Amino acid sequence: MNAEKITLVYSLKNTFVLKDIALLEEMGYRVLTLQSRPYKGILGFFWNRIREFFIGFFLVYQSQVVFSWFNDYHTTAPLFWAKIFRKPFCIIVGGYDAVSSRSLAYGIFLKKNIRQALARWNYQQADQIWVVHKSLAKGCPQARTQDGTISGIQMFIPNLETTILEIPTAYNPSFWKKKSVKKPKTILTVANISDQRTFDRKGIPLFLSLARELPDYHFTIAGIKSVAQSDEYPENVNLIGTIDASALVTLYSQHQFYFQGSKIEGLPNVLCEAMLCECIPIGSNVFGIPDAIGSTGFVFEGFNGLHTIASFLEGFDLNSKVGEKARKRIKNKYSVEKRKNAFKTFINQGINV
Repeated sequence: MNAEKITLVYSLKNTFVLKDIALLEEMGYRVLTLQSRPYKGILGFFWNRIREFFIGFFLVYQSQVVFSWFNDYHTTAPLFWAKIFRKPFCIIVGGYDAVSSRSLAYGIFLKKNIRQALARWNYQQADQIWVVHKSLAKGCPQARTQDGTISGIQMFIPNLETTILEIPTAYNPSFWKKKSVKKPKTILTVANISDQRTFDRKGIPLFLSLARELPDYHFTIAGIKSVAQSDEYPENVNLIGTIDASALVTLYSQHQFYFQGSKIEGLPNVLCEAMLCECIPIGSNVFGIPDAIGSTGFVFEGFNGLHTIASFLEGFDLNSKVGEKARKRIKNKYSVEKRKNAFKTFINQGINV
């Protein structure tokens, strides 16, 4: 018996995209992928749109359902063909596609242009929308108060009729687990930082300020593109470039605390992975971050939270078992089974059409 076919459309080969492909294949489906890498220049832009149109025709035609990770240009052509061939289409929203931040020049709803118009059409024509956290549907008041960030699909399209479901990403506790004794007074943050905007959005300036505030702690930033030490970084900050998942497990396992200072974030994969590796989480009170942390760490309010974070760390019992509690929370809250069931339910719509 031939496996049912599913098309998954995406732009960047992020960890969460690869995890969904692996999960769907593990469930017995054949995953057809259409990637549109973000090329620079007008020729690259149009080449992507042409590829999406023609390759999308062949992939969607033979598939039962179609998923698009993030809502952007790459979503439109496959969605057009899904409407033609009456195939259920689901958009998975991660963050950028549900916000507008003037201070960071970030978000698909920032500028009224063709890109935003297409994003609106995509949301209106899709059969279902999955958000990794409910704030991407309803909005995050804390982010608006702190930085003026407007968020939530329903804030931008108040009369939207498409069903929106909160379907968080999932994490494998058998892989993400502590493998060594943690070094005391160590704090880690992980992000793919390739430009100043991402540097600011991920809260790295606050992380560096915290390092200056606590010279007896050891801080690590992993994923920063340029690892050359400069005068901008305190002496107690170690910079590491991009590393793979196995190296990340080792890094999480060695560090006692994990810092997530993002100004905009759906549900941070790295935060959840770190918590599974028994890192004690410290995170900003925006989007899915406080929901992931719960009562297993410390949640702070924006850049003004610098001294409250320092007080938390200085008064923390380094021999406590809070890390075990953090692992248990992620294991129960974001299980692979829950995401499997969500995929199965939506895919069955296409099989039964």
